[in-house]
Amino acid sequence: MQELIIIKLGGSVITDKSREYTPREDNIKRFAEEIRESEKVFKGKFIIGHGAGSFAHTPAAKFQTKKGLINSRSLMGAAITEEAARALNAILIRNFVSKKLPVFPFSPASFLISDIQVYKKSYLDTIKTALSTGFLPVVYGDVVMDKITGFTIFSTEKVLSVLAGELKKDYKIRQIFVTDVDGVLDESGKTIRVISGKNFTVAKKSILGARGKDVTGGMLHKVEEALMLAKKYKISTLIVNGDKKGKLKQAILGGEAGGTFIT
Repeated sequence: MQELIIIKLGGSVITDKSREYTPREDNIKRFAEEIRESEKVFKGKFIIGHGAGSFAHTPAAKFQTKKGLINSRSLMGAAITEEAARALNAILIRNFVSKKLPVFPFSPASFLISDIQVYKKSYLDTIKTALSTGFLPVVYGDVVMDKITGFTIFSTEKVLSVLAGELKKDYKIRQIFVTDVDGVLDESGKTIRVISGKNFTVAKKSILGARGKDVTGGMLHKVEEALMLAKKYKISTLIVNGDKKGKLKQAILGGEAGGTFIT
C-alpha cells in the first residue's frame, strides 16, 4: 500500500501571529524546498494543510463565525473570513509553485458539509483524482456550510482528520504537524516525547493555549485530533518545530526530527 504523508503547516510558522495579515514567506519557501528535496527519496504521496495564522483568525473571532448565522453581521463576517483564508492560501500556493511543486488548492467548503458543527459527509473524488494524477492537494481551515447553523469553521486539523479517515483504505497514512515550538511542552518547558491515551490526562495539564487569536483551539486541539486518529485509525502524528531548518525534511524521511510523537 502506498504511503501518504499529511503535512499541516501551522499558522504560527507561515504567518506572524503578532501582526495581522503578515505571511512568513521565507518559511513558506523553505518548507516547499524541504518537501521537494524529500521527494527525491520519499516516493509516496503528500497532502498539505495550512493554518489561518494572522489572516482568517482575526475576522473569525470578530464576527464569531464558528457559531454560524447568529446576527445581521454573520453573512458578511463569513465572507470576510473566507476571503482572508483564501488570501493566505494563494500566498502559499504561489510560493510552492515557484519552487516547482505541483500543488492544487481545495477549499474545505468545496468537499465537505457539517451538521451542528459536526462533520456530516464529504465528496472526495476530486482530491483522490488529484492525488493519483500527481498533484499535491492543499487544504486549509476555513468556513464550511452547516445544515443547521448555516455555516461554521473547521480547523485545518479537523479537515485533515476527515481526509485521513476517508483515505485510510487507499493509503498507509501518517501525519506531521509543523509548529513554532519543539513539540508539546511540559510545565518546565521540556518536550513531551510521546503522548498516548495512557498519559494524555497528565500531559493535558501542561498544554497551553496558542498565542494570539486562535478560534480553533490551539495546541490542545491539535493533540486531541491526533489522538482521535491514533485511536480510531492507528494513524500516528509527529509534531515538530518548523522554525528549525531541516526538521520537516527529517520528519518526512523518518530521521531524528525531535518533537512529540502522538500514538
